[in-house]
Amino acid sequence: MKDDHNIIWEKWRDPFIGYDENDIDIDNGSLDNFFDEDSEDINNEELLMEKNNIAKQVRVISTPMGLIPYNEYTASGKIFNFWIGHTNFNISPVVAQKIEQTEGVETLDVFTRYRFRISIGKAFESRDVMLNIESQIKP
Repeated sequence: MKDDHNIIWEKWRDPFIGYDENDIDIDNGSLDNFFDEDSEDINNEELLMEKNNIAKQVRVISTPMGLIPYNEYTASGKIFNFWIGHTNFNISPVVAQKIEQTEGVETLDVFTRYRFRISIGKAFESRDVMLNIESQIKP
């Protein structure tokens, strides 16, 4: 293995951003399996109202403080500037501490021995913080 400590940076994408309740096409029968249209108890107007209610349900996330609605004000991808770092070296506790103590790093999550995620404060230039991390961990 090389002596160089390399980090490949990748912008983290929130898996929930981009979801739109219009992605469910209620007029094209995608929710028909949930209802029995031949039922005498449900007329067509009630059926359409029920389909619309399912399509517009609120998304929530579980946090240590309980369930909170997931919207543009609580979406982590919108309130944090997350980056994934892919390394060719082990992210030891010493390396993790150096990353976490780098100016501009708000949070650090070590996923595997070769992958971590940081959030960079909005008052900092992302590229400068990443370069600073790379210089901090050089052997």
